[in-house]
Order: sequence, then structure tokens, then C-alpha cells
Amino acid sequence: MAVLWDEVENLLQNRPTPTPRPLLEAISTSESRQQFQLRNDTSLHMYISDNPCGDATIYRIKKSSSNISTDQPETSINFTGAKIILSGSNGQSVVKQDESISSTLTCSSAIGSKQSSSTVITVGREDVQQLGALRLKSSRSNIPSHLRSMSMSCSDKLVRWGVLGLGGALLSMYIPNPIVLSSICVSKDPRAVDGNADLGQLDALRRAVKERIESALMSIAEKEKGWDVKPPEVAVVTDVFENSKSSSEFRHDAKMNALADNTPNSKGRVKKESVCGMSINWHQTIVQEASNAEVTIGATGLKRGKKPKCPTDVINTASRLSRYHFALRC
Repeated sequence: MAVLWDEVENLLQNRPTPTPRPLLEAISTSESRQQFQLRNDTSLHMYISDNPCGDATIYRIKKSSSNISTDQPETSINFTGAKIILSGSNGQSVVKQDESISSTLTCSSAIGSKQSSSTVITVGREDVQQLGALRLKSSRSNIPSHLRSMSMSCSDKLVRWGVLGLGGALLSMYIPNPIVLSSICVSKDPRAVDGNADLGQLDALRRAVKERIESALMSIAEKEKGWDVKPPEVAVVTDVFENSKSSSEFRHDAKMNALADNTPNSKGRVKKESVCGMSINWHQTIVQEASNAEVTIGATGLKRGKKPKCPTDVINTASRLSRYHFALRC
């Protein structure tokens, strides 16, 4: 989105674009403001090191205690960790609560007495995972309701982007036609059952992303004419990304099995690999400087640096990818 915003601003002010050729082209509309669309010879593709969290991570994996070299290893279903949404902010039930739900939690956007007027969502922990359900990102259960994540799972975000586009409401003022991904490519999970097996890694990616997008687009096509959006192609590459979460869990399980084989009665533990809590975002600009790279804290989305102590500090440390900064560009 940041790249598209830069391009819109450059085109509106007749400035050169940082890319070898523009990503956007002007279109004729009845709107008073200039509007654009993605060039016909340009497409967007996404690479992810793991299947996106939520529905797409529910697939069959080899059990950690199973010898992975055998032709018929024991398997189990990977647990997503993302919390299933039971009821929305209006209290309307989204998923029927049955014996598959072991416990429920609430997520709210306010603190204490203000909670009655806040957005409150009920989520559940699953003993038996339901396919195709909406979920929120995984978060700890032993924290206050207002501190739990209310972010959609990555699988559900991709479905939303695949239907409504990547741009969002603000950018749609200048780019009215949805800009969607043409393909989504994921690294192979070394624990996954090979091939196109039922509930395999690729099958989960198709089911959770492509097929749900197709279903939503078919419903929209019955009501909206001219909604010309196609679902992305999905693929799992044969290569394994060694620094992915699934690779880290695979190595940890292998070490645990090796420890159990060498010392059967041992109660020793293998230390898990820690996931980096930082993220880096960078995009091409006309003037290339080292400062173009921004480091943010993954848990908060704020820029790395001094810890904010008041609301003003939060605004000053907000990432350039935050909604706040995008709103300032309008």
C-alpha cells in the first residue's frame, strides 16, 4: 500500500516514479479527481515462509514421534492456535458452539467501565478444529480481555484482500478497481505429508484461501455487475525455508526424539528456538537511503526505540505502515 500511495502522489504531482516504469496508469471516470488502475501488464505475487495462520494451517503432518523415513508415517492434524470466532460484536452467533469447543474467551477494545460500549467478540478454543471458520490471531488466554488480539487470522485477511483488494477504503478514492494478488506461494513444511493428499498442505491452502475467495466472488457476482476479480493461484514450493516457524518446530521435534532415543528415562528438555520479535519493512523510493528501512516490534507494530509512556509517544512511534500514517496522506 505504501508503494501504491507513493505512486499515486507522484502521478498526481507529475513527479518521476522510483520504479523503472509506473505500476499504475490513469483511467477515465466520472469522478472529479484523477483515478488510476494497475497496468494490464503488471501482476502482484506473494511469497510466505509458512502457510498463513488460521484455516490454512489445518493440514496433516507427520507425528513427532514417528520415523519420518518410513513409507507410512503416523500423522496428526496440525493445530492452528488461532481462536475460532463464535459471535461478532453485535452478539450474533457466527459458529454454533458444540462439544468441539473446549472453552470460550472474549476480546474487547476498551478497558473497565468503558467495555459496555466497546467492540466485544467471543472466541473459542477448539478440541476438534472446524474447517472454513473465521478466526482471530492466536494470543495468550491468561491476559485481560482488552489486551487480546482482535486481528483477523492471516488466512481470513488473504480472503478479504482477494475479494475487496489490497488497497483499502482510503486508497480506493484514487484506485477504484480492486488490486488483488495473482498468486500466493508458500514454502514446504518439512513435517507435512507429501503430495496432494486430503488435508495436505497444498489442499489446505486451496481450501482456506482460493476456494473461499471463489465462493465469495460468486456471491458478489450475483448482486454486483462488473466486479471483475479473479482468485489467486496457490502453490507450495519443494524447497524448505530453514528459518520458517515450521522448520524450527521440525528441528525441535527431531532433537526431542533423539534425546528420548539416547536416554529413554531422561526428563531433559530441548530449548526451543526463539522467534525474532522484530520485523523490517522497506520499499523503493526516488532517493535511496539507509533510513528507508524501518524496524518495528512485531507484538505492537511500533517502531523500535524508546518505549512509549503516553498516547502522544504511541503516535510518534507509529509505523509508517499504520492506519494512522495512511490517514495522514489523504
